[in-house]
Amino acid sequence: MSTPSTDLPAPAGDRLDLSAFLPLRPAEQMLLSAFAEDEIARIGLRRPLTPLPSVSVRGALVAHLARHGGVVRRLQIVGAWIEGAVDLRDASVPEGLWFFRCVFDAAPRFDGARIGGSLSFPGCLLPALRAEDCTVAGDLALNAGCTVRLDVRLARATVGGDLNLGRARLSGGDRADMQVPRRLVADGARVAGDALLTDGFESDGDVRLVGVRVVGDVRASAARLSGHVNGDGQRSDALNLDLARVAGSVALDRGFSAAGGVRLKRAQIEGDLDCSQAAFDAFGDMGWRGAVAFALDRARIGGTLVLARLRQPLSKATLADTRVGALHDDDATWGDALVLDGFAYRQLAAAAPQSSGFRIEWLERQSPAHVGRDFRPQPWQQSIAAFQRMGLAGQARDVAVASEDQLRRAGRIGAHLSPRWRWLPRLAHRAFGFAAGYGHRPWRVLWAMVALWLACAGFFGVAADRAALLPLGADAARASPAMTSAYNPLAFSLEHALPFVDLQQRRWWVVSNEAAGWWPLATRIVASLEIALGWLGCLLALACFVAPWRRGRLS
Repeated sequence: MSTPSTDLPAPAGDRLDLSAFLPLRPAEQMLLSAFAEDEIARIGLRRPLTPLPSVSVRGALVAHLARHGGVVRRLQIVGAWIEGAVDLRDASVPEGLWFFRCVFDAAPRFDGARIGGSLSFPGCLLPALRAEDCTVAGDLALNAGCTVRLDVRLARATVGGDLNLGRARLSGGDRADMQVPRRLVADGARVAGDALLTDGFESDGDVRLVGVRVVGDVRASAARLSGHVNGDGQRSDALNLDLARVAGSVALDRGFSAAGGVRLKRAQIEGDLDCSQAAFDAFGDMGWRGAVAFALDRARIGGTLVLARLRQPLSKATLADTRVGALHDDDATWGDALVLDGFAYRQLAAAAPQSSGFRIEWLERQSPAHVGRDFRPQPWQQSIAAFQRMGLAGQARDVAVASEDQLRRAGRIGAHLSPRWRWLPRLAHRAFGFAAGYGHRPWRVLWAMVALWLACAGFFGVAADRAALLPLGADAARASPAMTSAYNPLAFSLEHALPFVDLQQRRWWVVSNEAAGWWPLATRIVASLEIALGWLGCLLALACFVAPWRRGRLS
């Protein structure tokens, strides 16, 4: 067997010194031969189980080749056991690194490194990965069944392609000493392509991407995430995308499952946030500790928020001060104790329920304080405005009436008065609601006034037949019949019902004091009652006009 060369020709003409690594192992000789030809080093076909010399390659040799291999060769290794750390901290690597079905017995270190191509670990087994402040010109991939026992640190990393963790597994397995609170930390990372946690991506610790910037999409379809459980039995967040900026869409759909909180507070998503068929609080252990399973506070979503076909209703979800383009939910979306104050949407999606009954029930599912002593009117006003923009005036009126009813039940009507007087404005408020729907149903007043007018006109017609109504001054009427207006029960009733109408009826016709029986007394009572109800009807009509104007001024 010939002695291997201690140096390797480089394309630029300089020699690569390998004397520090002699004698080379069989697997290392295969690596050098493939590297010299810019080919894939096929050490084995699958992940090795033990570090035999036939599959073992020193991590220091891999790092040496990556640093000094020239600008053409790409390090590509299949089925090797990488012994010791691949330490490329602050290194400049001219080409990409590709490891397939390799086992690393120490965490590769790429902190501060600059990788000229892609950095890929498909199907590999790693104890951890350290790549904070790293710059990768191509993709950064831990995909295709890649398993990481501890954690992946990518804070402030810059990825020129995709961040691909499709079908990756971040888990310590059954070993108790491998439990890690945070499995993936990529705070402040920059991704020029997509961030992919798809195809059954698994993590049994927190996935934290606070402040990440993604030019493409963030997709976690069918991902299974489980937040860390501390010694007190409390589960932390499964996914944290607070302050994320995504130029595309975010997909937590098609079987996405999170045991632990999912946070997107103050995130900005230009496309959709699609959570269809997702399971939040998958183990059901968040609510009984008062934890929030889904938090979207102050987020901005340019497209549609899709919360349809969820596997269990959202309870204690908080969407405070969130702005979305459209809302797509369904009958199975909402649980109880919701925080909706400040949640705004331009419209409801075409497939979302558009009945006022559904929306009223949804709004009543808010936190008890927000529909009670600390009543929040904004969610109700938002639903009214959305219905109005969609041309659904009837549904808007129904929600407006329900809002006023809830306001009274919350004790906000007359709250500024002393307890002994609060009943008075509350009674007036209830009466206004019954009579005119708080100004949203003014036709009730109109039809009531018409009914009052016609009913009283009929009564006055019968009263005149019973001689209970006579011309004023019968002698004067006989002396000057032209001065006497002909009796018309409809006009006579209308003068009583509308205070400002004068049809000359009440001037010439009065209740008789001479007629026998109870008809004169009944006529006086009916006339007085019609006058009182007429004034009340006019005041209610005025209130119906003023109430929407005041709401517009105050909104």
